[in-house]
Amino acid sequence: MPEKEDSWTRRKSKYWQLPHTADLVWRIRGDSLKELFENAAAALVSTLTDRRTLRLRETREITLEAPDREALLVDWLNHLLYLFDIDGFLGRQFRVLSLTPERLKAQARGEIFDPTRHPEKTGVKAATYHHLEIKPQDHEWQATVVLDL
Repeated sequence: MPEKEDSWTRRKSKYWQLPHTADLVWRIRGDSLKELFENAAAALVSTLTDRRTLRLRETREITLEAPDREALLVDWLNHLLYLFDIDGFLGRQFRVLSLTPERLKAQARGEIFDPTRHPEKTGVKAATYHHLEIKPQDHEWQATVVLDL
């Protein structure tokens, strides 16, 4: 794809996949840190299934604490994986209600995974700290997250 189109696509996208040999790497953006965390959750779920097939049947309330913003992002994604692994729950919509560098309170709206309605895509073991980065850039926030497959 020509560089001009790629740059335009990235400006319009909330998250996009970066090339990597073994794991899956997402570059995520948001106008705020809250939106960055919401978009990171959407990227994770889009790795697992087609989010458009998920219905908004139930809401999960999530509160997490971590030592810093980076650890909080990893914990957030791993908690969403935990909900999927334990209950089969996948969120379609995410709303961060409050966010500090050490605490997150959010809602995930979605449903239990149904293999007859939801396509199974790539299995994810965990979000990792490998190359993890959260930084302000060009009047928005950007993060790089590596998922262990």
